[in-house]
Amino acid sequence: MINRGGDLRPHPLDLRLERLDPGVELVHRQGIEVLPSEQDERIVGLVREKLVQVHGGRISLPDRAVNPKGLRRRAFGARRGRMDAIPDKMIAIDPAAAGGPEVLQPVERPVPRPGPGELLIRVEAAGVNRPDVMQRLGFYPPPPGAPTIPGLEVAGTIVGGGEARLGERVCALVAGGGYAEYCVAPAGQCLPVPGDLTMIEAAALPETFFTVWTNLFQRGGAKAGDTVLVHGGTSGIGTAAILLGKLFGLTVVVTAGSAEKCARALEIGAAHAIDYRAQDFVAEVKRITGGAGVAAVLDMVGGDYVPRNLACLAEEGRHVSIAAQRGPSVEIPIWDVMRKRLVLTGSTLRARPAGFKASLADELRREVWPHLESGRIRPVIHSTFPLADAAGAHRLMDSGEHVGKIVLEVA
Repeated sequence: MINRGGDLRPHPLDLRLERLDPGVELVHRQGIEVLPSEQDERIVGLVREKLVQVHGGRISLPDRAVNPKGLRRRAFGARRGRMDAIPDKMIAIDPAAAGGPEVLQPVERPVPRPGPGELLIRVEAAGVNRPDVMQRLGFYPPPPGAPTIPGLEVAGTIVGGGEARLGERVCALVAGGGYAEYCVAPAGQCLPVPGDLTMIEAAALPETFFTVWTNLFQRGGAKAGDTVLVHGGTSGIGTAAILLGKLFGLTVVVTAGSAEKCARALEIGAAHAIDYRAQDFVAEVKRITGGAGVAAVLDMVGGDYVPRNLACLAEEGRHVSIAAQRGPSVEIPIWDVMRKRLVLTGSTLRARPAGFKASLADELRREVWPHLESGRIRPVIHSTFPLADAAGAHRLMDSGEHVGKIVLEVA
């Protein structure tokens, strides 16, 4: 205790409290502010009681912004921005071996630390995507330097790595690590959560919107007035292609696996929907376009779909491959390619350099984000699962019964 003119006041060192203590903030040398952590407010309550027992009425807690127990709650993100308040360990999904959904069990992992040009995000939601399934099965290993933890898109709050952006609500494209409580992302791949979108909706944006933009619009060259064919029309990629295609003046034709899914695709904004189980999509595209064909095909099927896709293309058409669910090998009718002057291209996104992804993020921020902020478009969410039930999310993905995005709730 320090005697200042007969006024006994507690010195912080008398209480054996350090400034880095996650439960207590030293406001000044005359008072203590107790900040309960989400992990265990009960412990902080006991600390408060002990302080009152020892020092009686000489300690006062601020009466602003208090909870029913009289303890001040921190403002959202107020201390998350401090690296000293971040735990060493976190819960993540990081399977030790390939297999079915059952391998996706919660484990404890170190909290990642951001390097130069990176930001640490406290994750609140993470999108589930087909590449996550392929990684789980052992067919799509993470690129060098990427975490083994699956998850290619997250939404949350920046808590480390960039002082100017601490507390910012963002969604981010990552090369891995999304199925966790904390995730590191290159700063250039972090976009603001647009408008009034929830964190769940924001987490459904990066992987699908980045993929559709670079493949359908950049590589596929789709422009207003074009008719395009998109396979998997009710998947996350398919619904994003419908939303963006309609937004930018495309006539979007999709395929889906049932009459019910076709009806949903039309509700979302597709101009035409073909039930590939009941109809020949080549004949249907010919009918829809009056024999002219489509300007571009966005294909995630591969295999024997490729020559059929080429038959759907108009002269100077572009075929863009982004996956090969029916196999990577295919016979191509080269005379048709030559006669119609077709372009066959494709890409993967995960292993592309951070600079490319940052430029893609900038373009999306300019061209697409204003429409998300205004509410003109919103991602289609099918269902959510808690992080601990990532296995359930993958079972749904495996079933193919979803329409739109599946998202993990992390917070």
